[in-house]
Amino acid sequence: MPNLLLVVTVCFLLWSTALAEQLKQTRRVLVFSEVGRSAPAVAIVEEEIHAALDEKSPYDVEFYSESLETTFFPDETSQNNLRNLYIRKYATRKPDLIIAAGPSPIQFMVKVHERFFPGVPIVFCGSSEEQAGRPKLDDRFTGVWMTIEAARTLEVARRLQPSTRRVVVVGGVAPFDKHAEDIVRENLRSYEAKMEFTYLTDLDIQTLCDRLKHLPNDAIILYTTIQEDAAGKHFINARQSGPMVAKAANVPIYTLADTLVGQGFVGGYVSSYAAQGKVAADIAVKVLEGTKPQDIPVVRGTNVYMFDARALRRWGLKEAMLPPGSSVLYHEPTLTERYKGEMIGTLLVFAALVILVGYLLIERSRLAHVERELESEARFERLISELSSYFIDLPADKIDAEIEQVLKRLVNYLAIDRVNIFEFTADRTELVLTHSSAATRDTSATAPHRYRTPELPWYTRKLLNNELIVFTNMDQLLEATHEDKAFLQRQGIQSNLAIPLEAEGSVLGCLSFVTVYEDRVWSSRLVDQLKIVGQVFANALMRKRSDEALVASEMLKGAILASISSGLAVLDQRGEIVAVNSRWNEFSRVYGTSRDVELQVGTNYLEVCQRALVSGTAGAAQALAGVKAVLQGESQYFETEYPHPTPDGQRWFSMGVTPLQAVDGGAVITFNDITERKLAEQEREELAGRLINAQEQERSRLARELHDDFNQRLAVLAVDLERCGEMIKHSPAEASERMLELWNRASEIGADLHTLSHQLHSSTLESLGLVLGVNAFCAEFAEQQGIQVDFVYENIPRSVAPQISLCLFRIVQEGLRNVKKHSGSSRAEVRLEGIDDAIHLSLFDRGMGFDRHNPSIHVGLGVRSMEERLRLIGGRFELKSDPMQGTRIDAWVPLKPAMVRAS
Repeated sequence: MPNLLLVVTVCFLLWSTALAEQLKQTRRVLVFSEVGRSAPAVAIVEEEIHAALDEKSPYDVEFYSESLETTFFPDETSQNNLRNLYIRKYATRKPDLIIAAGPSPIQFMVKVHERFFPGVPIVFCGSSEEQAGRPKLDDRFTGVWMTIEAARTLEVARRLQPSTRRVVVVGGVAPFDKHAEDIVRENLRSYEAKMEFTYLTDLDIQTLCDRLKHLPNDAIILYTTIQEDAAGKHFINARQSGPMVAKAANVPIYTLADTLVGQGFVGGYVSSYAAQGKVAADIAVKVLEGTKPQDIPVVRGTNVYMFDARALRRWGLKEAMLPPGSSVLYHEPTLTERYKGEMIGTLLVFAALVILVGYLLIERSRLAHVERELESEARFERLISELSSYFIDLPADKIDAEIEQVLKRLVNYLAIDRVNIFEFTADRTELVLTHSSAATRDTSATAPHRYRTPELPWYTRKLLNNELIVFTNMDQLLEATHEDKAFLQRQGIQSNLAIPLEAEGSVLGCLSFVTVYEDRVWSSRLVDQLKIVGQVFANALMRKRSDEALVASEMLKGAILASISSGLAVLDQRGEIVAVNSRWNEFSRVYGTSRDVELQVGTNYLEVCQRALVSGTAGAAQALAGVKAVLQGESQYFETEYPHPTPDGQRWFSMGVTPLQAVDGGAVITFNDITERKLAEQEREELAGRLINAQEQERSRLARELHDDFNQRLAVLAVDLERCGEMIKHSPAEASERMLELWNRASEIGADLHTLSHQLHSSTLESLGLVLGVNAFCAEFAEQQGIQVDFVYENIPRSVAPQISLCLFRIVQEGLRNVKKHSGSSRAEVRLEGIDDAIHLSLFDRGMGFDRHNPSIHVGLGVRSMEERLRLIGGRFELKSDPMQGTRIDAWVPLKPAMVRAS
């Protein structure tokens, strides 16, 4: 006993140490940005920081992101309110690191960090030193400064366009815009004597775009930033004002930020927000690992030469004139390059196929052999992993049969001749063969059903000491006695692995693996796996012994009968009732007929069944035959289900009959009310039918739409194309106009097909993820249906399992359609939030609502579909509604769903 306690203590300490090593400490990182993640620059910087900390940081990082929203709330009062709000918000939840992204967050931290965030290191990025007001930073600050180098962008422009004489600088009136303009003016001051400069930085956006449409050919545009125009209208620079200016420009337009490359701008020597984020993230990792901010030098400049190949081609600019090392994005191959690759690819594929055919012929047999081995190994691993959980809940009367099945599978997998289970008798003088399986090729003498332990003294001693017996051939039995060797030779055993079956400190017997015709090397990995099998068998056999003893000694005790939820009666070998429980009496009283008063102790159940058969009672013949078969040992189990009319309607019951494990035999009869299960099955069948009908209707609609709309439009387009081809010879100009019209029609068909595809399966969900996918759908729904949809999310993981994302997305789709169809509300709210290890989705409106408790109102197919989707991934669904109070849908989904199979 002391040795056992010592082993348990050591195992517990080792387990605790391993668990402590697996748990990561938590660090809080707070990001303050100039504007929210709707701005691409902020989104890029935060994504880089998130990715780097997730990958490189040794801690479990909690991210908090806040925005000063200086674009939409630039006034001092609003800014003070926001800053005071954040100070109060994080007063009791102190961050371990603050990242200030942008001029205003940097100024904010310089002003308040000593008082409200003492000792917290601060990493800055996303701003030039000039834009931040050249702040005086103490030893808690480090980071990366942006540099705005308009002169180098201008030099690139002059290199691409030597005839340039005029430079039009475009900007806005927001403080951020003016800071950028001042830096650009200072950068370009040395060029004012060489070129003519015009600053369009105080116009409203419409006037500005009109001016940019009529610039001379020797001019270029240098775009700074527009967060606010002269009319007071606010913009997101990379998504709104930038693309509008680029679209209006009639000359090449250059930029100073990488977020605008790809929006119609040529490019330039740009500040890279992606690089800013990476540098800031690397510094943040070092700070979290313990490096002091003052020991990390400030980085200056993350600029790169970056250009848009499409814009270069649009303005006829030569890519060869770009500075060495330039990054050219959105490069599309020419027609010649495209076909050249296909030609080379075709030749390479042909050559590869020739080589591959020969290689495959050689590898085919080897791969097939490897696949068979891997599949066999996988099956064995699955067998071992399934055994423990399977045998835990297996009824005792089925353990022997299941062990026999497992032994057959072990013989086939291991390619051995025999697998036997021997059990010791109570006095340990004999080993009895209780379970066995042999290969068909094994024609040698089979193992005896029992043998006396003195015949195998060494073998028996090893087993009783709970020691393995392993030998590849008889020559390895150096310690065995002469009696042991003689016995093994008589049984034709060539090699053997015997595993003691130990449970609850007692050796029950052994699990023996035998080969007869060849030597077998038992690898340590295989031995460990088979020891697990032996332990499972030992536990199952021990439980079987315990169950048999319990049933034999406690069969007639009323306490056990009363604890059984089913109606239960015990019959002796003659069919006479010897014991019943209270549930049996209740069943007879509530659901029985006048005959059932006889179903008490002392009544012969077979005679009652016989009288019911004579009177024509439905199912009586089947019940009588089943009970007789169990009593006579012809069947191990009988079960039937039958309907029974009651004053409250028809109910369903199940009847089961099993043998009584007693010396004199007998049977146990159970009755259960299964009405709820039957009703659930009927409801599920009804739902399945409705789903099939809905699917067929949708298929019919799609078929009609494809036939009546797209087929006809494509047919007309084909006819017009044929006519246009005939016009080319006689009237090229008219044919060209006609081709443009046909191009537009083809584009419309493509757009309509895209819309139809999006209705069937949203690619937005796959490309953007759950949050952005739901957000995009809400925006699209609001635009199409004229209903305002407010979407809010919080603490949603970056990566969500596809089946969870699709389930929640479909619920949002169906819920918003119901808002449009039934509620009459002009506004709805969708909320996603992460709660512990689950995601909570809520969708509600304040429309008409309905009374869920009114039996005349039936829940539609859409709601049933939501419930079924959630049930299949282990989720939970709730629907709340009251007349004129609106409707609310709540769905909870675990982040690691336990997929269930529909019955």
